[in-house]
Amino acid sequence: MDEHFWHERWQKNEIGFHLDQPHHFLTRFFETMNLKEHSRVFVPMCGKSPDLLWIAEQGSPVIGVEISQLAIESFFVENNLNYEVTERDDLVIFSSPTCRLYCGDFFDLNASELADVDGVYDRGALVAQPYDMRCRYASKLADLLMPGCKVLLVSYDYNQQETFGPPFAVPVSEVQALFNAQFRIELLAREDVLWSHQALAARGVRQLDELALLLERRGNRGR
Repeated sequence: MDEHFWHERWQKNEIGFHLDQPHHFLTRFFETMNLKEHSRVFVPMCGKSPDLLWIAEQGSPVIGVEISQLAIESFFVENNLNYEVTERDDLVIFSSPTCRLYCGDFFDLNASELADVDGVYDRGALVAQPYDMRCRYASKLADLLMPGCKVLLVSYDYNQQETFGPPFAVPVSEVQALFNAQFRIELLAREDVLWSHQALAARGVRQLDELALLLERRGNRGR
């Protein structure tokens, strides 16, 4: 989806994807990344998710990227966090002691900005993008991360003949096709969650599985 789509969603407060509590897969599987104390965690397309604050409270400073400045400002204001604003090329950077959020396009990030990242948490980035952008996203993420970096990925699996995303269906087979060359992949959980996604049910989805996967960056870093 283009930038205008997401800016409009935030401006109209059409953010059904936003959760008021940390995601249950995050709290359940965060430890599977085996992060050292104070390891930084990157959250792509982060919105104003409460997951950011939860991760920071575990002792892991957060680096996020989000296209909507409204979302980023809301995160800091709603959580009573003081922040400073700086700029770097096409990115505006909002920083507090535990969270550094880049306002701009994920694809404008460079590897130096994530050089000290040991973990990635993706709840809504991959599934927010159509197929061609998912391919670009997987390639870019591999390019940004150091070998050994772990990714906790949350995805969806449903029949896309019933409706069309976002969120898009990205089943295990597609995750493998997108990431297998650069990442080791482990399926951690698959849960039927249609009961908690009534908007998708209203759009005609009859079966919805939510997936938790653990990816580990292999090989040498490409730049």
